[in-house]
Amino acid sequence: MTAFTLQIDRQAFLDEYWQQRPLLIRGGFADFADPIEAELLAGLAMEEGVDARIIRHQNDQWDVLHGPFAEYESFGEAHWTLLVQAVNEWFPEVQQLLSAFRFLPDWRLDDVMVSFATAGGGVGAHLDQYDVFIIQGAGRRHWRVGERMSGLIEHCPHADLKQLRDVDFPTVIDAVLELGDVLYIPAGCPHHGIALEPSLNYSVGFRAPNSAEFLAQIADQLLASDTVYPRYQDPAIDAKQAPFLVNPQEIAAVQQLLQQQLANEQGQQAILQVMSQAKRPLPQPEHAIDEQQLLQFAATDMLIGRSPGARILLDTREQLYAQGERLGFCPSSPARDALLAIWDERPLAECDVLLADQQLRRWTCELLNLGVFYLVQELDED
Repeated sequence: MTAFTLQIDRQAFLDEYWQQRPLLIRGGFADFADPIEAELLAGLAMEEGVDARIIRHQNDQWDVLHGPFAEYESFGEAHWTLLVQAVNEWFPEVQQLLSAFRFLPDWRLDDVMVSFATAGGGVGAHLDQYDVFIIQGAGRRHWRVGERMSGLIEHCPHADLKQLRDVDFPTVIDAVLELGDVLYIPAGCPHHGIALEPSLNYSVGFRAPNSAEFLAQIADQLLASDTVYPRYQDPAIDAKQAPFLVNPQEIAAVQQLLQQQLANEQGQQAILQVMSQAKRPLPQPEHAIDEQQLLQFAATDMLIGRSPGARILLDTREQLYAQGERLGFCPSSPARDALLAIWDERPLAECDVLLADQQLRRWTCELLNLGVFYLVQELDED
């Protein structure tokens, strides 16, 4: 399987650009070869359960159509774009792209959206609320990118499409991307891409939940436990205060209650559970796997890999989290490192350090049963 290496000084990028300003990386992927063909992408968008849409711009009108699609001939040969979410969950070759970005936190990784655009195709000038690396595959696209600025007005020319009203925003990047070029765009930076010819783009997104989304997900985790949490208590009450009046001390008491909950051990655990949760349901094994079966599989040609979208996290107290679950204390050891290093498919038989540790075997089984890891029979290339 092709290995992808991003040609960049990682620390300099993190210090000077990450979440700060856009960057064009010419030849970011040397000798880049598309990990998926346009025909396969089009075929995937015909399947049920795949998040796909077509955005087209004709006669000064924008239109958005959602998959699955039965055919593409009716769209013509120009001014439309096919976008398919989470293609890495369907094609291991696309999943491999993510290995080039693992100098960034695993929990931030979202998915790889792949787009195929005909000549003149694009989605209009817009803002994204997440950080994204756009990799140019076959063909060429012209990109204009600006820095974050105030006063940008968004509108919806279609119910399913949000764009910038002013497409002539000031730019810091105005360039044509060719095969292997990479464009980094921080959240909130205006950008506009137009295909100059039939082309493929790979968008590696990094999620950035807003405070309301975080609070809702953390609350779900806390409510799912049997813990008895502190309740609100009134500050000193003035008998002369009107019953319909909420004073600043009462608001401050609620804020303090919430802040204390987020800061204590249960709150921190809930935050890590949210961080470790996959965006979409993970594939589940047909049958639960126990340690004895795991060792039996290790004597075969079985491969073990990490499911696309799955996250395994370790906090500073060496607590292990995955798929919204806290697995427990996981002290530093070669076996633990072997467990956390599983990303691409590898022979289970070669995970001897991991398999020799009883606790790690148990967690490997639990991770398999959660869908975080999967087992697959190695195919004979002959």
